[in-house]
Amino acid sequence: MSLEKTATIAANPSTTRGLSVHLSYDPRTNRIAYASGKSIFLRSVDDPSKCAQYTRHKAATTVATFSPSGYYVASGDESGIVRVWDCASDDLILKGEYPILSGRINAIAWDADSKRIIAVGDGKERYGHCFTYDSGNTVGEISGHTSQVNAVAIRPCRPYRAATVSDDAGLVFYQGPPFKFAQSVRGKHTNFVRDVKFSPSGGHVVSVGADRSIVLYEGKTGQFERQISNAHDGGIFAVDWCDEKSFVTCSADSTVRLWSVDSPKKPEKTWKMGSKTTANQLLGVVRTKDYVIALNLSGDLYYFDDSSESAVKTVFAHQKSITALSVLADRVFTGSYDGRILAWDSQGKQGKLVQGDDAHTNLVVGICPVAKDRLVSAAWDDTVASIDASALHVSRLASLEEQPIQIAASEGFFAVITESKVAVHSSDGKIACELKLAFTPSAVAISKSYVVVSDSATFKSHVYDKNLKPASGKDLKPMRGKPSFAKISPDENFLAVGDSNGKIFCYNLSSGELVTSRWAFHTSRITSISWNEDNDHVIASSLDTNLIVYSVSKPVRNVKAMNTHKEGVSGVEWIGPNRAVSVGADACLKFWDVVFK
Repeated sequence: MSLEKTATIAANPSTTRGLSVHLSYDPRTNRIAYASGKSIFLRSVDDPSKCAQYTRHKAATTVATFSPSGYYVASGDESGIVRVWDCASDDLILKGEYPILSGRINAIAWDADSKRIIAVGDGKERYGHCFTYDSGNTVGEISGHTSQVNAVAIRPCRPYRAATVSDDAGLVFYQGPPFKFAQSVRGKHTNFVRDVKFSPSGGHVVSVGADRSIVLYEGKTGQFERQISNAHDGGIFAVDWCDEKSFVTCSADSTVRLWSVDSPKKPEKTWKMGSKTTANQLLGVVRTKDYVIALNLSGDLYYFDDSSESAVKTVFAHQKSITALSVLADRVFTGSYDGRILAWDSQGKQGKLVQGDDAHTNLVVGICPVAKDRLVSAAWDDTVASIDASALHVSRLASLEEQPIQIAASEGFFAVITESKVAVHSSDGKIACELKLAFTPSAVAISKSYVVVSDSATFKSHVYDKNLKPASGKDLKPMRGKPSFAKISPDENFLAVGDSNGKIFCYNLSSGELVTSRWAFHTSRITSISWNEDNDHVIASSLDTNLIVYSVSKPVRNVKAMNTHKEGVSGVEWIGPNRAVSVGADACLKFWDVVFK
């Protein structure tokens, strides 16, 4: 057997309200780079389903910037570490790791030679540092600020200049290399300055801030040229140059505006989001070859061009850890820690948002198909929702008295376990039967004939019929650890139960006998088990970041995929006899081909 990854759908950029997100673009490969969780993603602009994931940061990542040559990426994290790595090959080999600050890295800039780097942020001893990319030797000093530095830019031609902007409402110019303080500009901005960029030929430098102002300076001397006040109806978060004479800005007013250096009194063009809401505040913008790409607070990437005043394309994905996964027909449904549910085309890898007034507002515990065109989901907002797979609409189905632990479904019915009971609901949400439990459950499984509930204290799984009456002759052997997930095979012959230690017991559901306890190659909690349609093979996921395929007929044989999702795999499902999809704490979807030999 073999297990081979065929595709990765990247997470969208991490966002925090009030903080700019610096997106980077490489024209050589037509990719953008950004930070998400503890990963850095390099994503194709034309085909967002094609990406590379860098996972070697130990803290949450904050920024990633391509070198002008396009061969390296410098990325920073919240611990103040900057890592420089090769992005030209698939191996993403590390060039150097440098401890720069004692706090968050906010922005990184390269010089035109792709040799020197300036990293800035929020440190205790200093707010930035200049160093060489290969050895980390100091090539200057960042000074002149009294608060955290939000952005940095280096003039892309000689003589080199650098500019930094800060929460202290100031802009500081540097000469170099080695880079040293030249002058400080005060009084132009009256609030936090969030971004700064040099024009492609170095003739101008522009800064934007929370005071809704745009300020232009001469690129070589740093002399003030002009100011545009009230350029937006909200604070401005980011700026990027289109060419030497024009640039784009994005703002909390949910608009992207194109400005000309020669006629700056009013914008040349304005692109608008669908609605002016908090979720649509735009925190980042970057100009690519064909599009202007803007990022909103929800993490969605919007593509704008000259043909329309609204987005011509939207890339949806998760920002937070994916906690729920289900497959219905040729679609994949995922739910995340923030309550967001997305539907994916398993062939084209396109994601669409499942919307509705009753959308979940907290962690999605599980998603399960309950009919040919409908799914049910449970979340920590103590609700069960119905998802229309055709309309991609979510509506409330039932409210729960306690927080749900797990949900499982069979055609026409679904079962939910809470702290004290198990309830079987019909597909319309009405309770068909419920049972007060004498133990705290930890896992549930349901099929046409059976309901299985696992005891978190005795590690024993109890088998009931659909009316929650104990099934006769189904005394299952207790496990060695706390059961964490249970799944019944499609033909109802087998029950697979995984525990918190990474072990899986397979039972014969007809006789109650233990078939095998040799499925024991995970090293941490089992998070998901999925049966293949052949009723012989299962694929299991775990917090140990691995996927393993086991066989009932040959229990000793297995095939592993190691380190599949950073920080752990939260779910896996078959999407065909030889294909599977997995999700994890890195907010990614990964597709796999499985070959049985």
